[in-house]
Amino acid sequence: MKKLIIILITLAVIGSTGCENWLDVNYNPNDATSATPDLVLPGVLKTWGAQVNDFATTTGAWMGYWAHAGGWSGWYTTKKYEVTSSFYPGPFDGYYIDVLTDTKFIRENSGTNFIYPAITHVVDAWYFARLVDLYGDVPYKEANSPGVTLTPVYDDDAEIYADLIVRLDTAIAIFNRKTTTPYGATSADYSFKNASDVMFGGDFAKWKQLANTLKLRLVMRMTNVKSNTELASLMSGTASHGFITADATLSPGYSASSGKTNPLWNTFGKSYDGVATTANTQYALNAYFHEKLSSYDDPRLRQYFQPGVSAVPAGSLISIRLGTDGDLVVQPNTTVAAGYSWVPIAADGSAEGSTKTGNGALDRVKVFTYAEACFLQAEAIARGILSGDAGIQYENGIKASMTAAKVPNTDPDFLVDEYLLSTAVAWDGGLPLDQKVKKIIIQKYIANYFVNTFESYCDYRRTGLPNPKKPDDVEYDQENEMLSYYPSGIIRRQIPRLFPYPIQEFTLNKVNAQAAVDAQGVPFTTDSYPFDARVFWDNAPKTITY
Repeated sequence: MKKLIIILITLAVIGSTGCENWLDVNYNPNDATSATPDLVLPGVLKTWGAQVNDFATTTGAWMGYWAHAGGWSGWYTTKKYEVTSSFYPGPFDGYYIDVLTDTKFIRENSGTNFIYPAITHVVDAWYFARLVDLYGDVPYKEANSPGVTLTPVYDDDAEIYADLIVRLDTAIAIFNRKTTTPYGATSADYSFKNASDVMFGGDFAKWKQLANTLKLRLVMRMTNVKSNTELASLMSGTASHGFITADATLSPGYSASSGKTNPLWNTFGKSYDGVATTANTQYALNAYFHEKLSSYDDPRLRQYFQPGVSAVPAGSLISIRLGTDGDLVVQPNTTVAAGYSWVPIAADGSAEGSTKTGNGALDRVKVFTYAEACFLQAEAIARGILSGDAGIQYENGIKASMTAAKVPNTDPDFLVDEYLLSTAVAWDGGLPLDQKVKKIIIQKYIANYFVNTFESYCDYRRTGLPNPKKPDDVEYDQENEMLSYYPSGIIRRQIPRLFPYPIQEFTLNKVNAQAAVDAQGVPFTTDSYPFDARVFWDNAPKTITY
Protein backbone atom coordinates (compact mmCIF):
# COMPACT_ATOMS: atom_id res chain seq x y z
CA MET A 1 0.00 0.00 0.00
CA LYS A 2 2.82 2.35 0.98
CA LYS A 3 4.55 1.54 -2.32
CA LEU A 4 1.37 2.34 -4.26
CA ILE A 5 1.00 5.71 -2.50
CA ILE A 6 4.61 6.65 -3.36
CA ILE A 7 4.03 5.76 -7.03
CA LEU A 8 0.83 7.85 -7.16
CA ILE A 9 2.54 10.86 -5.54
CA THR A 10 5.45 10.60 -8.01
CA LEU A 11 3.06 10.46 -10.98
CA ALA A 12 1.14 13.44 -9.63
CA VAL A 13 4.32 15.53 -9.33
CA ILE A 14 5.44 14.56 -12.86
CA GLY A 15 1.98 15.32 -14.24
CA SER A 16 1.84 18.66 -12.50
CA THR A 17 5.26 19.66 -13.87
CA GLY A 18 4.25 18.54 -17.34
CA CYS A 19 1.10 20.63 -17.24
CA GLU A 20 3.09 23.71 -16.26
CA ASN A 21 5.45 23.23 -19.25
CA TRP A 22 2.82 22.39 -21.82
CA LEU A 23 0.28 24.97 -20.72
CA ASP A 24 2.73 27.88 -20.41
CA VAL A 25 1.17 30.26 -22.94
CA ASN A 26 4.09 32.70 -22.64
CA TYR A 27 6.51 30.30 -24.27
CA ASN A 28 6.92 30.43 -28.03
CA PRO A 29 9.26 27.78 -29.43
CA ASN A 30 9.71 29.92 -32.56
CA ASP A 31 11.12 32.90 -30.63
CA ALA A 32 14.79 33.65 -31.14
CA THR A 33 16.73 32.85 -27.98
CA SER A 34 19.40 35.44 -28.74
CA ALA A 35 20.10 38.26 -31.16
CA THR A 36 23.27 39.35 -32.93
CA PRO A 37 24.12 42.61 -34.74
CA ASP A 38 23.69 41.04 -38.17
CA LEU A 39 20.16 39.94 -37.22
CA VAL A 40 19.14 43.26 -35.67
CA LEU A 41 20.54 45.57 -38.37
CA PRO A 42 18.00 44.73 -41.13
CA GLY A 43 15.15 45.69 -38.81
CA VAL A 44 16.86 48.97 -37.96
CA LEU A 45 17.25 49.87 -41.63
CA LYS A 46 13.71 48.78 -42.43
CA THR A 47 12.31 51.06 -39.72
CA TRP A 48 14.50 53.91 -40.90
CA GLY A 49 12.98 53.53 -44.35
CA ALA A 50 9.50 53.63 -42.85
CA GLN A 51 10.21 56.73 -40.74
CA VAL A 52 12.33 58.82 -43.10
CA ASN A 53 9.18 60.59 -44.36
CA ASP A 54 7.62 61.12 -40.93
CA PHE A 55 5.80 64.42 -40.65
CA ALA A 56 5.44 64.73 -44.45
CA THR A 57 1.80 65.81 -44.47
CA THR A 58 2.35 68.60 -41.93
CA THR A 59 5.49 70.01 -43.55
CA GLY A 60 3.86 69.45 -46.92
CA ALA A 61 1.08 71.82 -45.85
CA TRP A 62 3.13 74.33 -43.87
CA MET A 63 5.73 74.66 -46.62
CA GLY A 64 3.13 75.43 -49.25
CA TYR A 65 3.19 72.22 -51.29
CA TRP A 66 -0.25 70.84 -50.41
CA ALA A 67 -3.61 72.09 -49.25
CA HIS A 68 -6.48 70.04 -47.90
CA ALA A 69 -9.13 69.14 -50.45
CA GLY A 70 -12.82 69.75 -50.04
CA GLY A 71 -15.07 66.96 -48.84
CA TRP A 72 -12.76 66.23 -45.90
CA SER A 73 -12.76 67.70 -42.43
CA GLY A 74 -9.83 67.83 -40.05
CA TRP A 75 -6.24 69.05 -39.92
CA TYR A 76 -7.47 71.97 -37.81
CA THR A 77 -4.41 72.11 -35.59
CA THR A 78 -2.19 72.14 -38.70
CA LYS A 79 -4.22 74.91 -40.29
CA LYS A 80 -4.30 76.99 -37.09
CA TYR A 81 -0.65 76.37 -36.15
CA GLU A 82 -1.97 75.02 -32.87
CA VAL A 83 1.12 73.12 -31.75
CA THR A 84 0.67 71.62 -28.30
CA SER A 85 2.47 68.84 -26.41
CA SER A 86 0.17 66.33 -28.08
CA PHE A 87 0.66 67.64 -31.63
CA TYR A 88 3.53 65.40 -32.73
CA PRO A 89 4.74 63.02 -29.99
CA GLY A 90 5.92 60.40 -32.48
CA PRO A 91 9.70 60.81 -32.14
CA PHE A 92 9.68 60.57 -28.35
CA ASP A 93 7.15 57.76 -28.50
CA GLY A 94 8.92 55.80 -31.18
CA TYR A 95 12.51 56.75 -31.96
CA TYR A 96 13.97 56.11 -28.51
CA ILE A 97 12.23 52.84 -27.74
CA ASP A 98 12.66 51.39 -31.20
CA VAL A 99 15.57 52.19 -33.53
CA LEU A 100 17.78 53.99 -31.01
CA THR A 101 17.43 51.09 -28.59
CA ASP A 102 18.40 48.64 -31.33
CA THR A 103 21.39 50.66 -32.54
CA LYS A 104 22.72 50.81 -28.99
CA PHE A 105 22.27 47.03 -28.71
CA ILE A 106 24.32 46.59 -31.88
CA ARG A 107 27.17 48.70 -30.54
CA GLU A 108 27.18 46.94 -27.18
CA ASN A 109 27.16 43.48 -28.75
CA SER A 110 29.60 43.87 -31.64
CA GLY A 111 32.69 42.89 -29.66
CA THR A 112 35.78 44.02 -31.55
CA ASN A 113 33.90 44.50 -34.82
CA PHE A 114 34.01 48.05 -36.18
CA ILE A 115 31.57 47.85 -39.11
CA TYR A 116 28.24 47.29 -37.38
CA PRO A 117 28.78 50.13 -34.87
CA ALA A 118 29.89 52.42 -37.73
CA ILE A 119 26.58 51.89 -39.51
CA THR A 120 24.72 52.74 -36.30
CA HIS A 121 26.66 56.02 -36.08
CA VAL A 122 25.12 56.99 -39.44
CA VAL A 123 21.63 55.89 -38.42
CA ASP A 124 21.88 57.61 -35.03
CA ALA A 125 23.09 60.82 -36.69
CA TRP A 126 19.92 60.93 -38.78
CA TYR A 127 17.61 60.18 -35.84
CA PHE A 128 19.17 62.42 -33.22
CA ALA A 129 19.52 65.28 -35.71
CA ARG A 130 15.82 64.93 -36.47
CA LEU A 131 15.01 65.05 -32.75
CA VAL A 132 17.17 68.15 -32.29
CA ASP A 133 15.66 69.81 -35.37
CA LEU A 134 12.18 69.26 -33.93
CA TYR A 135 12.68 69.87 -30.21
CA GLY A 136 16.08 71.45 -29.50
CA ASP A 137 17.62 69.93 -26.36
CA VAL A 138 16.79 66.22 -26.04
CA PRO A 139 18.07 63.18 -24.11
CA TYR A 140 21.26 61.93 -25.75
CA LYS A 141 24.17 60.71 -23.62
CA GLU A 142 21.93 59.05 -21.02
CA ALA A 143 19.22 58.03 -23.50
CA ASN A 144 18.28 54.35 -23.73
CA SER A 145 20.19 53.52 -20.54
CA PRO A 146 17.59 52.08 -18.15
CA GLY A 147 20.35 50.43 -16.16
CA VAL A 148 21.79 53.87 -15.46
CA THR A 149 18.73 56.11 -15.22
CA LEU A 150 15.05 56.21 -16.10
CA THR A 151 15.14 60.01 -16.19
CA PRO A 152 17.87 61.00 -18.67
CA VAL A 153 19.09 64.56 -18.75
CA TYR A 154 18.39 66.69 -21.80
CA ASP A 155 21.66 67.46 -23.55
CA ASP A 156 22.43 70.78 -25.18
CA ASP A 157 21.32 70.65 -28.82
CA ALA A 158 24.51 72.22 -30.19
CA GLU A 159 26.63 69.73 -28.25
CA ILE A 160 24.57 66.85 -29.66
CA TYR A 161 25.23 68.08 -33.20
CA ALA A 162 28.94 68.37 -32.46
CA ASP A 163 29.09 64.80 -31.17
CA LEU A 164 27.10 63.47 -34.12
CA ILE A 165 29.65 65.02 -36.48
CA VAL A 166 32.46 63.32 -34.55
CA ARG A 167 30.62 60.01 -34.81
CA LEU A 168 30.14 60.48 -38.54
CA ASP A 169 33.86 61.21 -38.88
CA THR A 170 34.54 57.94 -37.05
CA ALA A 171 32.19 56.04 -39.37
CA ILE A 172 33.79 57.57 -42.47
CA ALA A 173 37.25 56.54 -41.27
CA ILE A 174 36.07 52.98 -40.61
CA PHE A 175 34.35 52.65 -43.98
CA ASN A 176 37.42 54.06 -45.67
CA ARG A 177 39.69 51.57 -43.91
CA LYS A 178 37.34 48.75 -44.90
CA THR A 179 37.48 49.70 -48.58
CA THR A 180 41.08 50.85 -49.01
CA THR A 181 43.37 48.77 -46.77
CA PRO A 182 44.33 45.07 -46.78
CA TYR A 183 43.69 44.89 -43.05
CA GLY A 184 40.19 46.30 -43.42
CA ALA A 185 39.46 43.88 -46.25
CA THR A 186 40.58 40.75 -44.39
CA SER A 187 40.44 41.31 -40.61
CA ALA A 188 37.66 39.80 -38.53
CA ASP A 189 37.34 43.22 -36.91
CA TYR A 190 35.95 44.44 -40.24
CA SER A 191 33.92 41.37 -41.15
CA PHE A 192 30.34 41.88 -42.23
CA LYS A 193 27.42 39.82 -43.52
CA ASN A 194 26.33 41.63 -46.66
CA ALA A 195 22.84 40.15 -46.47
CA SER A 196 22.15 42.20 -43.35
CA ASP A 197 22.62 45.45 -45.28
CA VAL A 198 19.31 46.18 -47.03
CA MET A 199 20.60 49.57 -48.14
CA PHE A 200 23.90 49.05 -49.95
CA GLY A 201 24.43 45.29 -49.75
CA GLY A 202 27.79 45.73 -48.06
CA ASP A 203 29.13 48.41 -50.41
CA PHE A 204 31.06 50.51 -47.91
CA ALA A 205 32.26 53.03 -50.45
CA LYS A 206 28.59 54.04 -50.67
CA TRP A 207 28.20 54.00 -46.88
CA LYS A 208 31.19 56.34 -46.68
CA GLN A 209 29.61 58.74 -49.17
CA LEU A 210 26.28 58.66 -47.36
CA ALA A 211 27.93 59.37 -43.99
CA ASN A 212 29.81 62.30 -45.50
CA THR A 213 26.68 63.68 -47.18
CA LEU A 214 24.70 63.45 -43.95
CA LYS A 215 27.59 65.19 -42.21
CA LEU A 216 27.42 67.99 -44.80
CA ARG A 217 23.69 68.39 -44.09
CA LEU A 218 24.43 68.87 -40.38
CA VAL A 219 27.30 71.25 -41.10
CA MET A 220 25.15 73.38 -43.41
CA ARG A 221 22.45 73.65 -40.74
CA MET A 222 24.91 75.80 -38.79
CA THR A 223 25.57 78.55 -41.35
CA ASN A 224 24.00 81.15 -39.03
CA VAL A 225 25.85 80.17 -35.87
CA LYS A 226 29.35 79.37 -37.13
CA SER A 227 31.60 81.17 -39.57
CA ASN A 228 32.24 79.73 -43.01
CA THR A 229 35.85 79.23 -41.92
CA GLU A 230 34.73 77.14 -38.94
CA LEU A 231 32.39 75.09 -41.12
CA ALA A 232 35.12 74.59 -43.72
CA SER A 233 37.34 73.25 -40.95
CA LEU A 234 34.67 70.74 -39.97
CA MET A 235 34.51 69.45 -43.55
CA SER A 236 38.20 69.60 -44.36
CA GLY A 237 39.09 66.16 -43.05
CA THR A 238 36.45 64.27 -45.02
CA ALA A 239 35.62 66.38 -48.11
CA SER A 240 37.94 64.25 -50.25
CA HIS A 241 35.89 61.14 -49.52
CA GLY A 242 33.10 62.47 -51.70
CA PHE A 243 29.32 62.49 -51.49
CA ILE A 244 26.51 60.32 -52.80
CA THR A 245 26.28 60.22 -56.60
CA ALA A 246 22.76 58.74 -56.74
CA ASP A 247 19.77 58.51 -54.42
CA ALA A 248 20.57 56.49 -51.28
CA THR A 249 17.77 53.93 -51.15
CA LEU A 250 16.85 50.80 -49.25
CA SER A 251 14.50 47.85 -49.45
CA PRO A 252 14.12 45.04 -46.93
CA GLY A 253 12.39 43.05 -49.67
CA TYR A 254 9.08 44.82 -50.20
CA SER A 255 6.31 42.58 -51.52
CA ALA A 256 2.63 42.85 -52.39
CA SER A 257 1.53 41.61 -48.97
CA SER A 258 -0.11 43.26 -45.99
CA GLY A 259 2.43 45.38 -44.12
CA LYS A 260 5.23 44.58 -46.58
CA THR A 261 4.86 47.19 -49.32
CA ASN A 262 6.91 50.35 -49.66
CA PRO A 263 5.66 52.46 -46.69
CA LEU A 264 5.39 55.72 -48.63
CA TRP A 265 3.39 54.00 -51.34
CA ASN A 266 1.23 52.31 -48.71
CA THR A 267 0.30 55.74 -47.33
CA PHE A 268 -0.07 57.80 -50.50
CA GLY A 269 -0.58 55.25 -53.27
CA LYS A 270 -2.47 52.01 -52.79
CA SER A 271 -2.86 49.33 -50.18
CA TYR A 272 -1.19 45.98 -50.72
CA ASP A 273 -4.36 44.66 -52.35
CA GLY A 274 -4.62 47.52 -54.83
CA VAL A 275 -7.10 49.90 -53.16
CA ALA A 276 -6.26 53.60 -53.52
CA THR A 277 -5.64 55.17 -50.11
CA THR A 278 -7.72 58.07 -48.80
CA ALA A 279 -4.69 60.36 -49.02
CA ASN A 280 -5.22 60.44 -52.78
CA THR A 281 -8.35 62.52 -52.33
CA GLN A 282 -7.26 64.43 -49.22
CA TYR A 283 -4.31 66.47 -50.55
CA ALA A 284 -4.43 68.94 -53.41
CA LEU A 285 -2.13 71.45 -55.10
CA ASN A 286 -1.40 74.43 -52.85
CA ALA A 287 -1.93 77.84 -54.46
CA TYR A 288 1.52 78.99 -53.28
CA PHE A 289 3.37 76.12 -54.97
CA HIS A 290 1.14 76.48 -58.02
CA GLU A 291 2.03 80.15 -58.39
CA LYS A 292 5.73 79.55 -57.77
CA LEU A 293 6.17 76.84 -60.39
CA SER A 294 3.97 78.71 -62.85
CA SER A 295 6.08 81.86 -62.46
CA TYR A 296 9.20 79.84 -63.30
CA ASP A 297 7.44 78.04 -66.16
CA ASP A 298 8.62 74.90 -64.39
CA PRO A 299 7.87 71.67 -66.26
CA ARG A 300 7.80 69.74 -62.96
CA LEU A 301 4.41 71.28 -62.13
CA ARG A 302 2.60 69.04 -64.62
CA GLN A 303 4.61 66.04 -63.46
CA TYR A 304 3.90 66.59 -59.79
CA PHE A 305 0.16 67.23 -60.18
CA GLN A 306 -2.72 66.12 -62.37
CA PRO A 307 -5.95 67.98 -63.19
CA GLY A 308 -9.21 66.91 -61.62
CA VAL A 309 -11.52 65.00 -63.94
CA SER A 310 -14.12 67.78 -63.62
CA ALA A 311 -11.74 70.74 -63.79
CA VAL A 312 -12.98 73.72 -65.82
CA PRO A 313 -11.47 74.37 -68.27
CA ALA A 314 -10.78 70.69 -68.83
CA GLY A 315 -7.19 69.76 -68.14
CA SER A 316 -6.44 72.85 -66.08
CA LEU A 317 -4.73 72.75 -62.70
CA ILE A 318 -6.89 74.27 -59.99
CA SER A 319 -5.23 74.92 -56.63
CA ILE A 320 -6.39 75.66 -53.09
CA ARG A 321 -5.03 77.96 -50.39
CA LEU A 322 -3.98 76.34 -47.13
CA GLY A 323 -6.63 76.75 -44.45
CA THR A 324 -9.49 77.31 -46.85
CA ASP A 325 -12.54 75.90 -45.14
CA GLY A 326 -15.85 76.15 -46.91
CA ASP A 327 -18.15 74.67 -49.52
CA LEU A 328 -16.92 72.77 -52.56
CA VAL A 329 -16.76 75.98 -54.60
CA VAL A 330 -14.37 77.66 -52.17
CA GLN A 331 -12.63 74.40 -51.30
CA PRO A 332 -13.09 71.99 -54.24
CA ASN A 333 -12.42 68.30 -53.87
CA THR A 334 -9.96 66.44 -56.08
CA THR A 335 -12.48 65.83 -58.83
CA VAL A 336 -11.99 69.55 -59.52
CA ALA A 337 -8.79 70.57 -57.73
CA ALA A 338 -5.46 69.21 -58.91
CA GLY A 339 -4.33 66.14 -57.00
CA TYR A 340 -0.82 64.82 -56.66
CA SER A 341 0.45 62.37 -59.26
CA TRP A 342 2.27 59.15 -58.38
CA VAL A 343 5.41 60.18 -60.29
CA PRO A 344 7.41 60.95 -57.10
CA ILE A 345 6.40 57.69 -55.39
CA ALA A 346 6.31 55.15 -58.22
CA ALA A 347 9.20 54.40 -60.57
CA ASP A 348 6.70 53.68 -63.35
CA GLY A 349 4.35 56.54 -62.41
CA SER A 350 2.89 58.79 -65.08
CA ALA A 351 1.18 62.18 -64.88
CA GLU A 352 -0.60 61.85 -68.21
CA GLY A 353 -4.29 62.77 -68.14
CA SER A 354 -6.36 62.88 -64.95
CA THR A 355 -5.97 59.30 -63.80
CA LYS A 356 -3.16 58.29 -61.47
CA THR A 357 -1.07 55.47 -62.91
CA GLY A 358 1.90 53.49 -61.66
CA ASN A 359 2.75 51.09 -58.86
CA GLY A 360 5.36 51.87 -56.23
CA ALA A 361 4.57 48.96 -53.91
CA LEU A 362 7.94 47.28 -54.49
CA ASP A 363 10.06 50.39 -55.08
CA ARG A 364 13.04 51.16 -52.86
CA VAL A 365 12.66 53.94 -50.28
CA LYS A 366 14.70 57.10 -50.78
CA VAL A 367 16.60 57.84 -47.58
CA PHE A 368 18.72 60.66 -49.02
CA THR A 369 18.19 62.18 -52.45
CA TYR A 370 20.99 62.91 -54.87
CA ALA A 371 19.34 66.26 -55.67
CA GLU A 372 19.69 67.37 -52.05
CA ALA A 373 23.34 66.27 -52.02
CA CYS A 374 24.02 68.46 -55.06
CA PHE A 375 22.32 71.52 -53.58
CA LEU A 376 24.15 71.06 -50.28
CA GLN A 377 27.44 71.03 -52.16
CA ALA A 378 26.42 74.03 -54.27
CA GLU A 379 25.70 76.14 -51.19
CA ALA A 380 28.82 74.90 -49.38
CA ILE A 381 30.99 75.81 -52.38
CA ALA A 382 29.32 79.21 -52.75
CA ARG A 383 30.09 79.94 -49.08
CA GLY A 384 33.69 78.70 -49.35
CA ILE A 385 33.08 75.67 -47.12
CA LEU A 386 33.97 73.23 -49.91
CA SER A 387 36.02 73.69 -53.04
CA GLY A 388 34.57 73.15 -56.49
CA ASP A 389 32.14 74.73 -58.93
CA ALA A 390 28.89 75.81 -57.26
CA GLY A 391 27.20 76.34 -60.63
CA ILE A 392 27.83 72.76 -61.74
CA GLN A 393 26.43 71.34 -58.50
CA TYR A 394 23.43 73.68 -58.71
CA GLU A 395 22.64 72.51 -62.23
CA ASN A 396 23.25 68.87 -61.26
CA GLY A 397 20.67 69.25 -58.51
CA ILE A 398 18.08 70.62 -60.92
CA LYS A 399 18.84 67.89 -63.47
CA ALA A 400 18.53 65.19 -60.80
CA SER A 401 15.17 66.58 -59.75
CA MET A 402 13.96 66.79 -63.35
CA THR A 403 15.00 63.17 -63.92
CA ALA A 404 13.14 62.07 -60.80
CA ALA A 405 10.07 63.97 -62.03
CA LYS A 406 10.39 62.31 -65.47
CA VAL A 407 10.66 65.62 -67.32
CA PRO A 408 11.76 64.90 -70.91
CA ASN A 409 14.76 66.70 -72.35
CA THR A 410 14.53 65.73 -75.97
CA ASP A 411 14.09 67.38 -79.33
CA PRO A 412 12.30 69.64 -80.08
CA ASP A 413 11.60 71.14 -76.65
CA PHE A 414 14.64 70.25 -74.54
CA LEU A 415 12.65 71.29 -71.48
CA VAL A 416 15.46 70.88 -68.95
CA ASP A 417 18.06 72.71 -71.02
CA GLU A 418 15.68 75.58 -71.69
CA TYR A 419 14.77 75.79 -68.02
CA LEU A 420 18.42 76.01 -66.97
CA LEU A 421 18.94 78.88 -69.41
CA SER A 422 15.89 80.87 -68.28
CA THR A 423 16.63 84.22 -66.63
CA ALA A 424 15.17 83.37 -63.21
CA VAL A 425 16.98 80.02 -63.01
CA ALA A 426 20.31 80.43 -64.82
CA TRP A 427 23.38 80.36 -62.59
CA ASP A 428 25.43 83.54 -62.44
CA GLY A 429 28.74 83.23 -60.63
CA GLY A 430 28.98 87.02 -60.38
CA LEU A 431 25.96 87.38 -58.12
CA PRO A 432 26.46 88.33 -54.46
CA LEU A 433 26.38 85.42 -52.00
CA ASP A 434 22.85 86.06 -50.74
CA GLN A 435 21.47 85.89 -54.27
CA LYS A 436 23.37 82.68 -55.01
CA VAL A 437 22.03 81.10 -51.82
CA LYS A 438 18.51 82.24 -52.74
CA LYS A 439 18.70 80.52 -56.14
CA ILE A 440 20.02 77.32 -54.55
CA ILE A 441 17.40 77.17 -51.78
CA ILE A 442 14.50 77.90 -54.15
CA GLN A 443 15.53 75.09 -56.49
CA LYS A 444 16.17 72.78 -53.54
CA TYR A 445 12.68 73.60 -52.26
CA ILE A 446 11.12 72.64 -55.59
CA ALA A 447 13.15 69.43 -55.73
CA ASN A 448 12.19 68.49 -52.15
CA TYR A 449 8.51 68.15 -53.05
CA PHE A 450 6.80 65.06 -51.62
CA VAL A 451 9.85 62.98 -50.61
CA ASN A 452 11.92 65.51 -48.66
CA THR A 453 9.63 68.24 -47.31
CA PHE A 454 11.14 68.22 -43.82
CA GLU A 455 14.37 69.55 -45.30
CA SER A 456 12.45 72.48 -46.78
CA TYR A 457 11.05 73.17 -43.31
CA CYS A 458 14.58 73.24 -41.89
CA ASP A 459 15.92 75.40 -44.74
CA TYR A 460 13.08 77.87 -44.21
CA ARG A 461 13.93 78.21 -40.51
CA ARG A 462 17.61 78.59 -41.37
CA THR A 463 17.40 81.00 -44.33
CA GLY A 464 13.86 82.42 -44.38
CA LEU A 465 13.52 80.99 -47.89
CA PRO A 466 11.34 80.64 -49.75
CA ASN A 467 9.53 83.77 -48.62
CA PRO A 468 6.02 82.69 -47.54
CA LYS A 469 4.47 85.87 -48.94
CA LYS A 470 6.27 85.93 -52.28
CA PRO A 471 5.29 82.84 -54.28
CA ASP A 472 7.17 84.08 -57.34
CA ASP A 473 10.15 85.06 -55.12
CA VAL A 474 9.84 88.66 -56.34
CA GLU A 475 6.49 90.29 -55.49
CA TYR A 476 4.21 90.09 -52.48
CA ASP A 477 1.00 88.25 -53.33
CA GLN A 478 -1.68 88.34 -50.63
CA GLU A 479 -3.87 85.90 -52.54
CA ASN A 480 -1.36 83.05 -52.79
CA GLU A 481 0.72 83.02 -49.62
CA MET A 482 2.27 79.95 -48.04
CA LEU A 483 0.68 80.90 -44.71
CA SER A 484 -2.68 79.55 -43.60
CA TYR A 485 -5.91 81.33 -44.51
CA TYR A 486 -7.97 79.51 -41.87
CA PRO A 487 -10.91 81.83 -41.14
CA SER A 488 -10.81 81.82 -37.34
CA GLY A 489 -8.73 80.76 -34.38
CA ILE A 490 -5.24 80.88 -35.90
CA ILE A 491 -2.84 80.92 -32.96
CA ARG A 492 -0.29 83.09 -34.78
CA ARG A 493 -0.06 83.47 -38.54
CA GLN A 494 3.49 82.27 -38.58
CA ILE A 495 5.09 78.90 -39.34
CA PRO A 496 6.10 77.29 -36.01
CA ARG A 497 9.83 77.06 -35.30
CA LEU A 498 10.08 74.41 -32.55
CA PHE A 499 7.90 71.74 -31.01
CA PRO A 500 6.86 71.45 -27.36
CA TYR A 501 8.02 68.30 -25.60
CA PRO A 502 5.36 65.57 -25.49
CA ILE A 503 3.12 65.55 -22.44
CA GLN A 504 4.43 62.19 -21.21
CA GLU A 505 7.86 63.75 -20.68
CA PHE A 506 6.37 65.94 -17.95
CA THR A 507 5.02 62.82 -16.28
CA LEU A 508 8.00 60.48 -16.68
CA ASN A 509 10.91 62.93 -16.72
CA LYS A 510 9.49 66.16 -15.39
CA VAL A 511 12.58 67.76 -13.83
CA ASN A 512 14.74 67.38 -16.92
CA ALA A 513 11.99 68.29 -19.38
CA GLN A 514 11.17 71.42 -17.40
CA ALA A 515 14.84 72.37 -17.28
CA ALA A 516 15.00 72.18 -21.08
CA VAL A 517 11.89 74.36 -21.36
CA ASP A 518 13.29 76.90 -18.90
CA ALA A 519 16.52 77.10 -20.92
CA GLN A 520 14.53 78.49 -23.86
CA GLY A 521 13.44 81.47 -21.78
CA VAL A 522 9.98 81.74 -23.32
CA PRO A 523 6.57 80.81 -21.90
CA PHE A 524 5.57 77.18 -22.44
CA THR A 525 2.23 78.18 -23.94
CA THR A 526 0.62 77.37 -27.27
CA ASP A 527 0.76 81.00 -28.42
CA SER A 528 4.42 81.48 -27.55
CA TYR A 529 6.67 78.43 -27.30
CA PRO A 530 6.25 76.96 -30.84
CA PHE A 531 6.88 80.40 -32.36
CA ASP A 532 9.46 81.95 -30.02
CA ALA A 533 11.58 78.96 -28.92
CA ARG A 534 14.53 78.11 -31.17
CA VAL A 535 16.76 75.18 -32.03
CA PHE A 536 20.37 76.34 -31.66
CA TRP A 537 20.98 76.79 -35.40
CA ASP A 538 17.87 78.98 -35.89
CA ASN A 539 18.80 82.55 -34.98
CA ALA A 540 15.77 84.24 -36.49
CA PRO A 541 14.31 87.04 -34.35
CA LYS A 542 11.17 86.32 -32.33
CA THR A 543 9.25 88.83 -34.40
CA ILE A 544 9.18 87.37 -37.91
CA THR A 545 8.80 89.76 -40.82
CA TYR A 546 8.45 88.62 -44.40
